Amino acid sequence: MNASVATTIHSFPHPLLLPTTTELHLFGRNSRPSTSTKLLSILFHPPPQVLLVSTKLKTQIPPSNPPPPPWTVSEISDAVNGRIIKWGPPGTISTDTRTLQPGQWFFAITGERFDAHDFITPDLSSKGCVGVIGNWVCNNWDKGFVQVEGNTVIWLEKMGSYARNRFHGCLIGVTGSVGKTTTRTMMALALERLGSVHQSCGNWNNRIGVALSLIGIPRNTEMVVLELGMSEKGEILELARTCRPSVRVIMNVGASHLENFGSLEEVSMAKGEILREAKPGDVCVLNADDPLVMSLPIPAGVQRVLFGQRTDSNVRLVLAESTNGGLGVRVVLERNNETVEFVISSPGLHLAMSACAAAAVATVSGVPLPQVGKRLARFRSVHMRLELEVAASGIQVINDVYNANPVSTKAAFDTLKGISCKGKRVAILGDMLELGPTEIESHEMALRYCCRAGFDIVALVGKRFLAAAENLDLVKERHVLHADNSETIVPEIVKRLNHNDVVLVKGSRAMQMEKVVDAIKSVSLNLTLPF
Repeated sequence: MNASVATTIHSFPHPLLLPTTTELHLFGRNSRPSTSTKLLSILFHPPPQVLLVSTKLKTQIPPSNPPPPPWTVSEISDAVNGRIIKWGPPGTISTDTRTLQPGQWFFAITGERFDAHDFITPDLSSKGCVGVIGNWVCNNWDKGFVQVEGNTVIWLEKMGSYARNRFHGCLIGVTGSVGKTTTRTMMALALERLGSVHQSCGNWNNRIGVALSLIGIPRNTEMVVLELGMSEKGEILELARTCRPSVRVIMNVGASHLENFGSLEEVSMAKGEILREAKPGDVCVLNADDPLVMSLPIPAGVQRVLFGQRTDSNVRLVLAESTNGGLGVRVVLERNNETVEFVISSPGLHLAMSACAAAAVATVSGVPLPQVGKRLARFRSVHMRLELEVAASGIQVINDVYNANPVSTKAAFDTLKGISCKGKRVAILGDMLELGPTEIESHEMALRYCCRAGFDIVALVGKRFLAAAENLDLVKERHVLHADNSETIVPEIVKRLNHNDVVLVKGSRAMQMEKVVDAIKSVSLNLTLPF
């Protein structure tokens, strides 16, 4: 065992959790500065880290969706209450001409700033589009056409509801401030023990994405796992009404989308909308360690299942520790005095809580706990979410560029700290967006935590992190770099990297930090940079 390894602690501070109701509920527009600072300080000042041990990693197998079903013209017409103007062959449904495949119907979506009807051209027909669902088509359109009146997004949702009505299996809906996609993926993997599972594609968690996920449910599917996201009040309720989950999961409540909410209590109430119309016999799966989640009311007659570190959890997280030089996580779960131990072959201690939630859903659905462990041992990181990639140059890149908030950023820092490294540890950070009145404090606290971690290079992208660096007098530090955007930071970064370095790239989606990842991965003696 490495001499630098600390003693294992069994009750570890999980990065997805915020400690107490008192510390949570004043984190908003009306908060006193000292209260917000206290909460952020707790988030970025955890107790000592957990043990690093070496364990052989297992083969990783991702869950996969069965192929989507073809829709006949009659089914389409019934689902959207449309008028068949021109018949066409059965096909699957697409709302994006850029990814449309031969044999698909194009559903023309209209929004505040765009109208997809503009993309209905003869070129769409040449790509193999077999029909259009929408208000109108171009002149001389010779493929199928089902006409609807008014807002096509509403009719897409109606089509999703139609698909939901003909699905008679178990549908699980997952929401939370962070970790939804990873947890949903783990749930689908564990539930495959029971039969065919269909899950949301990518981050399809809004009105259009949930509707498309329902529309794509294969005929022989037995279980569906959908991710439900939000940016404002009322969205989760509408999504839950569309997909009507029989199992409703809340992962956590954290500091995301605060620009549209006055406090974390408001965020929790918005997340709690998923529980509001649960019927007797439904199951609500809740994070026992999150006081705001636990404070949400549950309708009468609904089964409550708890997961977390608390001793009264139905599925308890007994232990989580880094292994294989920080590249994996050893997890011990307990249910009804039965325990299971397994290794997740991906970095990040936060994965343990996602595994605990997945185990809660899988076991209440009938999967034995030992089988859950076997399935979750095959999990691999979701793309762009703490995904470890090794460049041809040998540089290890922790690709976590899909989104960013204070909770997920701290988890990313802890992951970088925990990975064994013979070279430099480098953190490249893009601004965290949609934080509302906590924006300044959040970036300052994140940057303080990052600097205390002792990373060799810290590169900042965006005006928010620059302001934080100026407030903390860090702009003149040699190891701190800054650029206005992701492209301009690349030349300064790559000339400082060596083959044995470990690099974290993290930022909100709009910061386009994937450009930094791609540039680092392309670095070699024989390649030129794309910028």
